[in-house]
Amino acid sequence: MSYAIYWEERAVTLASGYLAGDPAGLSRLVAAVDLLAGEPRPPGSFPYGSEDLRRLRHGPYRVLYEIDPAERMIAILHIGRSL
Repeated sequence: MSYAIYWEERAVTLASGYLAGDPAGLSRLVAAVDLLAGEPRPPGSFPYGSEDLRRLRHGPYRVLYEIDPAERMIAILHIGRSL
């Protein structure tokens, strides 16, 4: 059974800021986030303070997300980009 993905408003705002400068990279990032629905703890992600608060690196982007196993939901909390 897969998880539902929910984007917090702040994460959507941050992602939209990267859209103009890197549409292809952002598209790949969204595809990687979509894969979390099937595997919320993929290789390459790591705990960020707790087992359910995780960070995923994908190319130049970083995604902070929280897993809610009881609700089977993943909340995308923050998107960042390293230069």
